[in-house]
Amino acid sequence: MSKNNNSYNRQKLQQERLMKKLENEIKEIEKEINNVKLTNFKIKTVRNLKIGLRAIQLFAPYIVTACIVFDIFSLMGTTPFIRDNEKQKLKVKKEFDSFGNIRYEQQYESFDNSLNKVYYIGKWNKKDDGFYSREIKTYVIDDNIKDIVTKIVDDCNITSLEDVFDKPNSVKIQIQNNLTDEEISKEAYLEAAIYSTSSDDFIIVKESLANNLYVTFLWFIVTIFTELIPLNIRSKCSSFSFEDCFNNLVDRYQPQDTQSLIKKLEIKKENYNRLMR
Repeated sequence: MSKNNNSYNRQKLQQERLMKKLENEIKEIEKEINNVKLTNFKIKTVRNLKIGLRAIQLFAPYIVTACIVFDIFSLMGTTPFIRDNEKQKLKVKKEFDSFGNIRYEQQYESFDNSLNKVYYIGKWNKKDDGFYSREIKTYVIDDNIKDIVTKIVDDCNITSLEDVFDKPNSVKIQIQNNLTDEEISKEAYLEAAIYSTSSDDFIIVKESLANNLYVTFLWFIVTIFTELIPLNIRSKCSSFSFEDCFNNLVDRYQPQDTQSLIKKLEIKKENYNRLMR
């Protein structure tokens, strides 16, 4: 009789323990059902955070490369996307001739044509038809001989002009009637237009939109070609696969299914009720 009692007591104890375990599991499942939205939000947040970190790992070399190219452009004084402040120096155009006439033009914008030029303007000659014609020769000069040209023009030294330049860049014939006596009697002479830029006189202006768009476009082109460096290194030296990491994280952080939890709860309650009988 004692053995039967002991066996019964052990069975009773095991049953109570099992029922207690089922009670705890039922409470835990009910808690999961009640908090399924919050739990799934946490799961989704952690999953997206880890996917985001993997995405950073994927794009980091390319972002760093683009930033380095951006910094190089900035150090050169041409920042992509941003219209920089820039110095606009005073430009000077000096026009003078062999008669001592001098005229200056000054502006901060660039001149439409800033080539230094010397003009040989010949004497008017009367033609058979009553019109007058003269020859005009144009010489384009370099900056390093501007002082020489100034002396040639001031002295009206046409021979020296031919020696320095050999031949003109262009020659044209000007034809005209109704000249004044002064124009008819005027001898051949020289004119010059010399351009220079002031190093002290300047204003600060915003970079033009067109120039900034050009710089930005150039930055894109240089960046695209530079990105080939990390792309080549990753393809040869790294086993990292964003697609594999993404799929693993999606599989690992699956949201809880309410219907599955309810079904699981029903089974636990049925087992509990069965033990209660």
